[in-house]
Amino acid sequence: MELFLYAACCYLVGVSTFFFPRIYQVEAHYLSNTAALIGSALVTIATGGYYAGSLATDSLKWGTYSLAIDGWSSFFLLLTGIASMITSLYALGYGRSYEGNRLRNLGSNWNLFIVSMVFVLLAGDGFSFLLFWEIMAVASFMLVNHEAYIRTTWNAAYQYLVMTSLGTTFLMIAFLIVGAYSDSYSFVDMAHNSLTPQMAQWVFVTAFLGFALKAGLVPLHIWLPQAHPAAPSHVSALMSGVMLKIALYGFGRFMFSFIPTWSYWWAAVVMLAGAFSAFLGVLYAQMESDIKRVLAYSSVENMGVIFAAFGCGMLLKVTAGGHWYLIAMAAALLHAFNHSIMKVLMFMSAGSIMHGTGSKNLELFGGLARRMPVTAVCTFIGSLALAAIPLTCGFNGEWLALQGFITLARSSSAHDIRLLTAIAMILLGFTGALALGCFVRYFGIAFLGRERSEIAAHAHESDKFMLSAMSISSVLVMAAGIYPMPLMDLVAQAIGANTRMFTANQAMWWGTSAYSPILLLVVLAIVGGVVYLFASTAKYEVKEVTWNCGTDPTARQQYSAIGFSKPVRRAFDYILQPVRQRSYIRKDHAYFGRQLEYKLELPDMISRKLYQPVQKYFVVSSAFLRRLQQGSVRLYVGYVMAAMTVVLIWGAVIK
Repeated sequence: MELFLYAACCYLVGVSTFFFPRIYQVEAHYLSNTAALIGSALVTIATGGYYAGSLATDSLKWGTYSLAIDGWSSFFLLLTGIASMITSLYALGYGRSYEGNRLRNLGSNWNLFIVSMVFVLLAGDGFSFLLFWEIMAVASFMLVNHEAYIRTTWNAAYQYLVMTSLGTTFLMIAFLIVGAYSDSYSFVDMAHNSLTPQMAQWVFVTAFLGFALKAGLVPLHIWLPQAHPAAPSHVSALMSGVMLKIALYGFGRFMFSFIPTWSYWWAAVVMLAGAFSAFLGVLYAQMESDIKRVLAYSSVENMGVIFAAFGCGMLLKVTAGGHWYLIAMAAALLHAFNHSIMKVLMFMSAGSIMHGTGSKNLELFGGLARRMPVTAVCTFIGSLALAAIPLTCGFNGEWLALQGFITLARSSSAHDIRLLTAIAMILLGFTGALALGCFVRYFGIAFLGRERSEIAAHAHESDKFMLSAMSISSVLVMAAGIYPMPLMDLVAQAIGANTRMFTANQAMWWGTSAYSPILLLVVLAIVGGVVYLFASTAKYEVKEVTWNCGTDPTARQQYSAIGFSKPVRRAFDYILQPVRQRSYIRKDHAYFGRQLEYKLELPDMISRKLYQPVQKYFVVSSAFLRRLQQGSVRLYVGYVMAAMTVVLIWGAVIK
């Protein structure tokens, strides 16, 4: 536990840079991010030492607050430490773009955000958990609202604050119910609670709503595609890579420790909520032109896959019993870790694109691979991983999740179980296909072809800190894909499974990783070398331009991002309900010389059907209630007398 306290001291040094004079903002920037880098390294080392010590529970207590680490929290602490190290290294370069724009605030809030997440995972009681959870929410709000002078940023930040406060309310209710049936609010005592079945139902509902909101599951995801584009890119990377996973940690803490006896419908709700979130998330990601909104909706998709696998494990435990449910639980944890690495990489690459072009509009890019080659390679690796291509870490988690669903289908002959499994697998099958198309579109439109604008033609590569961080993430993505078994050992220890269960038949669980990692590396090196030699020595000579109705091809004749996604959009029109507008900019002639402008809007279906009517209802209700507030003392006395009369009459009736 001492190393975690030393890490906290490093983070507090980073927080203190807020008080540096303005003239030393650059020095404050380097000190804060270096402190975050060192603190995150200490968290990683401490967690590794904890694993090496055979996972003995360690704790520290003062008053009613306590810190503790066990097998479940250690897995997420390791994830947090690695992701925070990489993003802090990236921030050393990326943060300089905010010089003169509250740079000290950015570094200070960055450290506060990381340390709050670490201590949420270390919290040993309900009070500590909620305290650090709220600090995490406030710190992330300030980071999202960093560019508050932009109205869209301000709106996104406050929408996020409202939604996260709503989630905290649900979590407080869940902790209060469990604590009321326990000797104290420490996690050890809460694990030995005396909840009745009815109260356990309420605990599940409130805990699932609170954590699903933080995880961004549909329909509680509405804040996520707004907050990620508004935040600085390294903040988006850590919010998606780590903060969303802390929601999984909290939900797992409730399910495994506080209410370990699960109901059939709990499992069905979790599994189907995850499957629908995955499908809708990737569907909207396919439609977006803002590169950070693409990645934000991709986070909705992947958190959906994670919760679908978790729900599958719950259903396996309820219906089949035994140890088979651990397959799906392992898939959820494995994909959570892998998604953290993948999404950190992709948000950093998005920040690199924005840094090199000054835009995040996919329609304005093209040909960036020639001017940003390192970013292109890293984005290509990240895109392969998010599309779940074999030999990347994104494949392994989804492959194991598939095995979990197959096991669920085989474990029971009940029609309802098989129907639920079929629905989930169909939705996840669509998800996988759409994810592949989404990131083919993402990489192809941005990095291949011709430049679509001047900003793409004058793009430049990022600095050494940003490129180093992206390169490290890319190596981790490939390493975890080619040789996943060390990571699987950590997953097995986190859920209390026997590692031999996953190593007995690697071909079944891992597909490509059943082969020797050394052999795969040799094959990849040979193939890569051949491709490089061919590309570097080949001489391309264009003798004739492709016939194009008598004109030379131009960049405008390439597929646009919107055009690439049109077949999918037409196939799912009934869900997306796009709004199309066509207007004439110039009309010199009735038939010729007309200049048209097309606009396409894809409003979020959940926002339009659910949140906007609720918002309208509250606005109307507030306007009505405002009429009652006239500022007259006599009127307020009349309200009091009317209330007293109602109470007296009610008391007489009851008596």
